[in-house]
Amino acid sequence: MHQFTIDVTFNASLPFIYASFHEVEYLSQWFAPGSCSVTQVMNDFKEGGRYRIKMMEPNGVEMSLTGEYVTLLANEQLVFSWAWEDDLEDSVITSVNIHFNEVEEGHVNVVLEQSGFMTQEECQQHEYAWMSCLEKLAVLASKQKALS
Repeated sequence: MHQFTIDVTFNASLPFIYASFHEVEYLSQWFAPGSCSVTQVMNDFKEGGRYRIKMMEPNGVEMSLTGEYVTLLANEQLVFSWAWEDDLEDSVITSVNIHFNEVEEGHVNVVLEQSGFMTQEECQQHEYAWMSCLEKLAVLASKQKALS
């Protein structure tokens, strides 16, 4: 099995960054890589609750992601399963584990690990996609900070 870890620090408040990983209004603005966009978010944010996120590529191709929340520790940790509904990948279900830590006021360190990939290629594709998404989240965070 393959996995990756991304360690990034955001110039934002801890409650905002944590909320950005589950609140529809924020997810819809950043949770799609590159030039893809989020077209739908359904979210039952509780342990055992399910989520479904639809994304669209610029050419109109849609992708749907689904999973279940496993661990929710407010402003500390999120753990959830991850599965694409198209079944085009060898890895049927992977796991995402995210730790949130305020390193100083207004700066949040996020350590994201996704594990359970069958191939290194899939693992790298997801890592690059997450990096692209997290860049969008950094932009959203700076806009949010400017408003406050």
